[in-house]
Amino acid sequence: MKGASRIAVLGPVLTVLCAVLSFAQAAASPRSASPASSRPYPELGSLGQGDLIFRQHQEQLELSYAALQSGKPPPDMIIFSYKVSSEVDIFSLAARLSLPYETIATLNRLDRSRSFMPGEVVLAPSVPGVFAPTGPGSDLDLLLSYRNPEDGYLVPVTRAGTGLKLRFYPGARFTAEERSLFLGMLMRFPLPSGVISSGFGLRQHPITGRLSKHNGIDLAAASGTEVYAARGGKVVETGVDDILGQYIVLEHDGGFSTVYGHLSARLARLNEEVESGRIIGKVGSTGQSTGPHLHFEVRVRGDARDPETYMPRGKK
Repeated sequence: MKGASRIAVLGPVLTVLCAVLSFAQAAASPRSASPASSRPYPELGSLGQGDLIFRQHQEQLELSYAALQSGKPPPDMIIFSYKVSSEVDIFSLAARLSLPYETIATLNRLDRSRSFMPGEVVLAPSVPGVFAPTGPGSDLDLLLSYRNPEDGYLVPVTRAGTGLKLRFYPGARFTAEERSLFLGMLMRFPLPSGVISSGFGLRQHPITGRLSKHNGIDLAAASGTEVYAARGGKVVETGVDDILGQYIVLEHDGGFSTVYGHLSARLARLNEEVESGRIIGKVGSTGQSTGPHLHFEVRVRGDARDPETYMPRGKK
């Protein structure tokens, strides 16, 4: 009976160890890992010390933090999973997991701050850092792709039966631009490419010759160049103006709005909801214009702000 009692006690512990060792063995070295599509990630039953898998995650994480702080390579990564039981925002969940919110966001492919809903499965690694996709998709992906690939290594990740590889940067955090974009403060460049021909602020008007305030920036580009929505939002105004020519105004979350002027064509309708990067018009020279270009404004609760401060430096 004593032997049977010992086996009954050890049973759950052995199950936990086998699950963790099985995944660690499948992952091997993080620099030569292979997908474990048939092996589920060790699952955190709850986010408390009473959960054996959670304790294992926290112990591995503690070793990783210690290694990174001393300048040494962290231990091999183990990815854990957690099924959300009640709605929780990403910052609260990251704090309970003792991980930076950037780590949770980039591993779970979030491009903006949001809450996780009941039943949603969240992946949590045993090493803090930032994950960048090998094939950029969202605006945040594009910024992450600017990182030096030699500073990271590829990690296979399986979600919903499909596998992908992410480049992992141990110990990394968001840059100021990445953070601003994730928190909804940064905008994408509204053209595929373009040159700023006139900046924000006081200038000599190119037509009247008078000194006046320029409420946006002018982006020189060929006529017909596609114009993108700088952020997801709603078309709240569209029309033809003596100065701006054909124009569109988008309203965004957080009191932001953007203006697109001198268009040759408007491709978004009034009250239409558009996603970031959606083609909403084409560059033209309508209104008071000396040549093809896009007049682009950023307003915060109606006040004009310098658009350059809301754009990624690498895309101006």
